[in-house]
Amino acid sequence: MNSLISRVKLLNVACNNANIIASGRMGKGFAGTTYIPKPAFGQKPPEPPFLKDPTNGWNYRTHRVGAIGKKLGMTTVYVDHVAIPVTVIELPDNQVVQVKRKVNDGSNAVQVGAGEIKLKNIGGTLKGHFAKADVPPKRVVMEFKVTKGGFMDVGTSIDARHFVPGQLVKVQGTSTGKGFAGGMKRWNFSGLLATHGVSKTHRSIGSTGCRQTPGRVFKGKKMPGRLGGQSSTVNNLQVVKINSELNVIMVKGAVPGKNGGYLRVTDSRSNVWKQSPPFPTYIAQPGELDVELTIEKPNIKHPQVVQTALPVSLDPLLLKINRESNEVVFPQL
Repeated sequence: MNSLISRVKLLNVACNNANIIASGRMGKGFAGTTYIPKPAFGQKPPEPPFLKDPTNGWNYRTHRVGAIGKKLGMTTVYVDHVAIPVTVIELPDNQVVQVKRKVNDGSNAVQVGAGEIKLKNIGGTLKGHFAKADVPPKRVVMEFKVTKGGFMDVGTSIDARHFVPGQLVKVQGTSTGKGFAGGMKRWNFSGLLATHGVSKTHRSIGSTGCRQTPGRVFKGKKMPGRLGGQSSTVNNLQVVKINSELNVIMVKGAVPGKNGGYLRVTDSRSNVWKQSPPFPTYIAQPGELDVELTIEKPNIKHPQVVQTALPVSLDPLLLKINRESNEVVFPQL
């Protein structure tokens, strides 16, 4: 009798799991469905994620081509009275140099070149490579893996409109080299004591191993050495603004490297799209005007609100505040 009851319970659990999977209430790993959590009391229900666009063949599993950026520096952008620190990244003359397919080259990828360089300053192999693609010589060449729908013709330009304000990007570059550094600066070691018998070794790393056993220093031991000058990746940086006239994008936060260094900018896999991005890339129409696009609402945990300075001669009690726009209205004198 007990075995029969246990079998009935297992059958009910299996049926419930099948119904849950069929209704799409499980995660992305179950039958290709997405999980939308139930909103809490008083909260607005979240919008369902945008999964595919039948007009251009884009879906949420698609890998678009990236772009080669050049770091220009950092500045501040004001969006809805909120100051956001951003890094300005230029996309200097990005063009498709080569298209690789899995049948011939082993993988689906698009090779992109950027930056100007004189023909005399490149080798013979690259001269023939650029001549075959019929593109001007490029200073930097990078390769981006794409899905089947992400192929483009050789010579296609990739500009700032390839990215959308509000989306997340992954930026990879070479960190600033700081030369030979000690353990405290390189690995954030605590160092030794300032007193109590310690002399001349206050910033040393201490012991690096034992004596006879194992009788050696383990590989990978954190020790003083060269700091920086290595490949560094920063994930999930939000695109705050794009400017097609200057061909720049502005991302929130800092990116690795010095000003003038080249970066690898790609779509983050953490994006939750509300509509499909330009796929495979944005194609500008003849005679199209340049635009400057900004995010609608800043997404920042600790905003720095910019307050307008009040004239000294005015009484603060006479000022009126517009509750809808949260702006100060000065009285007419």
